[in-house]
Formats: sequence, C-alpha cells, structure tokens
Amino acid sequence: MPGSHTATPLVSVIVPVFNGEQFLRRCLDSVLGQSMGDLELIVVNDGSTDGTREILAEYEASDARVTAVDQPNAGQGAARNRALGQARGDFVLFVDADDFIERVTLQVTTERAVADESDLVHFDWKLYTPGVGRPGDVHYYNADPFWHKRVLVGIECDELLRVQNFYSVTKLYRRSFLDHHEIRFEEGRIYEDNPFVLQAVNRADRASLVHSPLYTIDPHPESSTRSHTDTDKHVRDHLYAVRRTFELLDRRNPRAAAYLAAYHVKKIGPYYERRIPKRFRRAYVREFVQILHDADVVIPDGTSTNAPTRLAVRLKMFERNRATLFETMVAGKNVVMPRYKRAKRWAKRIKHRNSKDSAWSSALERALAEPIMPGTITFLGLDFKYTGNSRYLFEELLEDPRFANFTIRFVTADERVPPQYRLDPASPETYTYLARTKLLLAESWIPPRVRKHRDSTWVQLWHGTPLKRMLFDSHEPRIIWNKRHHKINKYRDILNWDYLVVDSPAAAEKFETAFLFDPEKMIRSGYPRVEYLLKQRSETEPRDSVRRQLCGHDHEDKSLVLYVPTWRDVNYGRQDGDFDYEYVLDVAKLADELGEDFVVAFHDHGYLATSVATTHPRCVDASTEEIQDLLLAADAVITDYSSVLLDADALGLPTAIFAADLAQFEEYRGIYSDFRGTMRRGSEVVELVSRATAGEECDKRRASEFSNYRNSELLRKALLDVLPREKRKPAPAKPEPIVGETT
Repeated sequence: MPGSHTATPLVSVIVPVFNGEQFLRRCLDSVLGQSMGDLELIVVNDGSTDGTREILAEYEASDARVTAVDQPNAGQGAARNRALGQARGDFVLFVDADDFIERVTLQVTTERAVADESDLVHFDWKLYTPGVGRPGDVHYYNADPFWHKRVLVGIECDELLRVQNFYSVTKLYRRSFLDHHEIRFEEGRIYEDNPFVLQAVNRADRASLVHSPLYTIDPHPESSTRSHTDTDKHVRDHLYAVRRTFELLDRRNPRAAAYLAAYHVKKIGPYYERRIPKRFRRAYVREFVQILHDADVVIPDGTSTNAPTRLAVRLKMFERNRATLFETMVAGKNVVMPRYKRAKRWAKRIKHRNSKDSAWSSALERALAEPIMPGTITFLGLDFKYTGNSRYLFEELLEDPRFANFTIRFVTADERVPPQYRLDPASPETYTYLARTKLLLAESWIPPRVRKHRDSTWVQLWHGTPLKRMLFDSHEPRIIWNKRHHKINKYRDILNWDYLVVDSPAAAEKFETAFLFDPEKMIRSGYPRVEYLLKQRSETEPRDSVRRQLCGHDHEDKSLVLYVPTWRDVNYGRQDGDFDYEYVLDVAKLADELGEDFVVAFHDHGYLATSVATTHPRCVDASTEEIQDLLLAADAVITDYSSVLLDADALGLPTAIFAADLAQFEEYRGIYSDFRGTMRRGSEVVELVSRATAGEECDKRRASEFSNYRNSELLRKALLDVLPREKRKPAPAKPEPIVGETT
C-alpha cells in the first residue's frame, strides 16, 4: 500500500491538515525536499471538504515516504495524536500545513539530537507575511534569554518556558521520550500546544538549542487561533490551557512557575484585544486572575519577570477588586497611556535634537522612491576596505570591455582607488547613491544604513570559504551574551542578498546551513582573489618587491614563513587591554628554532586584532600588506582557522595549522569537521615548516576539494545577466586557461 515501509526512518514528520488545498503543496515539498531524506511523512486529513484529499493521493503515489491518514474532523490535537500512534521514527517533528521548513531543518536538528543525546531540540522560527515588502516577506525577531547556551540539562530545561510562544512545531522530539512520559496533545480544543509544550520542556533532562530560524510560520486567516473570535471558544479553551499547564507543572525548578506565569500574563494582553469578544472580557480576566491565585506562584529572588506578572502573583493584592485592577492593566489604562504620552513628548524633543539624522533619513527615502540608476555597479569592499574579492573583481571589471558602458564605483577611503571611481564612506551623499545603485557588491555584512532599492540587485562575495563555523552553524555564546539581537540583525541583512558567491560544493553546503541561503541563488564561481594568485604566481613582481621589503636584499637566500591567525570570540566584548592572547604562536621562538635562513612575517586579522609584539630581527609585522601579495611571496603558511589556508592551497604552498586553543575555540565558535584532524602544536609546526621548505610534503591538501571553481569568469557572466542588456558590450576573445584551473 502507499506509504508502507520496512526500514525504520530517522524522523517521522507529522502534518495535520484541514482544507489546505491553497498551501499544502508548499508544506509537503519543504519536507520531502530535505537535505536529510531519512524520513517518513504522515499527513492526517482532518475531515477536509476541499481538494486536500486529491493532493494527498498524488503525493502518496509519487513518494513512498508519504502516508495519508483520513479521519472525521476532530481538531489538530487529535490529528497529531493519531499520527504519533503510528509514527516509527526515532525522532518526531510537527509541521502545520500552512507553514514550511528550511531544506536543512532535519539535517541540523538530528545531528544535534544525536550528538547531544538530547530529549528534544529547540530551534527558532520566523514569520512570513506576504505583501509586507522588503527585506523579503520574512520577519525574524526572537531574542529569547537562553540562546547564549548550547545545551540545557536537568532543571535548566525549564528555561524554555521563557520563549515568546509555546509552539510545539519548533522542536524535534525523541519519540521514546514522548512515549515514556505519555506526552500527548489535548483533543477538541485550541491552544493544545500549551499543555504539550509544558510537559515536554518540564520533563526533559537534556534539551539542545539551535539558534537558527529553521521553521517559517505563515498563519492562514482561517486557522484555529484566528477563527471563533465571535464566540466564547477562545475564552474557554485558553483558560483551560492556562489552568492545565499549572496542573501539569512539575516544580522541580523553583523558578518554573514564575516563568510559566510570566508567559501567560504576557499573552493575555494580545488575546484580550484580538481574540476575546468584548462581552466576555471581564469574566475572562477574572477567571485568569483566579487561576494565577490558585497556582500559588512564588517569585524567587533573582527571577526576572515583568511588572504585570509581579502584580498578578502577589496574592495580598488579590482581594475583592483584584480582577478589576488587573483588567485595567491589561487594557492599558492608567499604566500604558501615560508612558505612551510621555514617550511622545520625549520623541518630539529627540526629533529636534536629531534633525540632522532626520534630514539624512528623508534624503534616503526620497532616493529609494526615485527610479534605479540602471547602469551602476557599486562595490562596498570588505567593510569599505579595498582588498580581497572586491578589489580584484573591481579591477577585472574596469579592464573588461563588456563592462565599459557601466558606471563602476568603489566605496572606500583607500587612495589606491582612482578618485573618479571612489565614493567616500563617510559622506551622506554616498548612501543616497547606494540607495539607487542597480548592482551592489559586498564582501561582508552590509551596514544597516545602506538601504536597498526595490529594483536593485545585491551580490554577496563573502571573504572566503568558512573553516570556522559561521552564524547559525555556531552557537556564538559570547556574542549572543553581549548582543542578544546579533543573529536577528545578520539574518535581516542576508534576506536582502539576491546572490551569494561560493567557490566550491563544500562551501555551498556550509553556507546553506550557516546563512540559510537558497542554493539556487548561489553563484558557483572562482573567487577573484584566487584567480589573481593563479595569474601572478609565475610573475616576479609583486613577489620580489614584497620579499625584499620583508627579508632584505638577500631574500633569495631566505625562506619566508607567513603566520596568519584569525580573530577569537573569547575577546568579543572585552576592552583592548583585556584581550586573551594565549592562542598566539610565539613567532620569536619559531624564528629562533627555524634558524638564520628563515624570516617570519605576521599578518593580523582586522577584526578583534591579535597582538604579536616582538623586536626579533627576523620577525616582521606585515599586517598592512595585501594578504594576496604576501601569499605570493611566502614559502610556507601557518594559520589556525582562517580561510587563507585555502588560498595557500590553491598556490600549492605548504601549510600548517597551529591551534593551541582548539578546545576553547570549539566552545565559543567551532570549526567544520573537514579540518579537525589537521591541528598542530608548536613543535610540530617547526618540524613541518622545516621539512616543507626543504622540498618535502607538508599538509598539502587536495585544493580542488574546497575550491573547485577557479575561474571568476563565471561570476562576471552572472553579473552581466542581472545588468541592463542594452549597456553590455560584446564578449572579448576567450582568455587563455589558467594553469591548474578546474571548472
């Protein structure tokens, strides 16, 4: 029969659906298109009267992983329970039929569940609102207070009661855990997620946290929480859910009841305004306050709760007028309005003080309302620096006759860019220009003050194949602790990118999970900075000039060793004088151990700079030199977690990875598994470099594994495709192939 299997799937995905013909395909396609395909999909048709059943029959016939179950309409809780009863996977994920998940959702969550041996994996979500406008139609704004942690253990799991919403769909559950604790959904009611989530969180011994918006919520206007707003159903079912959660609560954590009370009080305001008919509101609030009174909530010292919660749980205040008093707070009378009026007065004062900023903002809005400048190409560089992919692509475009009719500019203060091409990053006029540029190219995070025109195209060049884990692939505990909205802000930037350049299949895989970026929108091309290296490696300049500068006039008799460390999360939020430099290689000691025939050049990372202060005569600070020219001049490269490793590999340079702080780096950032087996200690680095410069093999990698695409012509062609056709010139003659190129 359709959907029958013999093997046990890793994950059972459960989708209840009622009259979902408008959106069901999107949901099912997002599940069946997962990068981790070891799954079964159980769809429960909850008495649909539209074309839902026909759609399910089509999917059952085309994919053996799909099982459709029909039942009379009984509600979402009953549908999920029925599917749980026949689920066979080790793990369970619930998805609502009007929602969808990222292609890597099961891959990311199952990897964490297995590695952490957790009962559940809690991940993040975003909201889809069609028609709202750019950036995209997706809004991501969760900043829950526990995201700086990676795994919650024991009573720490109750911190998940501090979430913005009790969504059962934002967790991957170990099925044996649900069965052991007999956790099932309430049936015949809305708000069925409340008791279910409470039990799952409150019974868990280990919960993994994945701070990545892997789930997209797109609430349908006819969903259960948006309907029945003219009856007392929301009153009855919400109050039941509140009461039931307190009844089910295991007070193993002295703060758990306060967390739960804070959650419910936070929700009553929006529900009161949007879901409860006016004729039921007074009784609704009275009953709600009574439930909190009966729950006997105690707030331990040090527990953060909001003001309404403190009022609601201090029982001495709940005498004869307690419901009236609380209703006043919920409705916003006497509490919210005076603060709002004061805020408006302050806003007027601030407006006068910030008239300059206001004028700038108005100029940007006017620019965004004007037509795009169709033939404009503008580079932001690497944080406005004239370096890396941005520099070499900029120079390529200036020399390429196909781009002769385009207006090409670079935003930088670097005077190596001729003045006719240079835009001042400190000038307000630059940002009004950027607001109308057709094609914008960046190599790092784009500042929020750069606004995107509805008709512009943004291309992210990035600055290397990641060795260290990026954004959503890393827990980034120190950054999140200091800046709770960090991932939210970065993802808002990502949503503006139309294309992302990747130089290998391995890079594409990493960027998909790290940035949740659509592989279909990736430009698979060689990096311009690597193409520059391959073109220049047979030239004596700039190699000889750099070597003379660093090694002296007898540079031909010296071996130049380049040391390039990257930045460390452990220093994020610290003052410069308080940085931890324990991870730094002792370059003076290295120079002594290598001997008189070696010079060690150090190149700093521009972000959270590393200090390698030394007066050793054969140690040189080359941090101001262009890193690509240093690679051309080097005989060997030592790095840690920097993508410069792969640029060195492309040149065939011997490389050594020095990682004295690997355990600490794994805790604060992490590295991808491709490189974990090649870390070295100090004595090993000396031996490897000595052997390598003597002509022996030294950690040479198959560069093609990580940088398959060498020719950046693929990138230039992709740029031409998004630019106005009438401004293009004919293609030049086919260039000579680059030695060592792979496509």
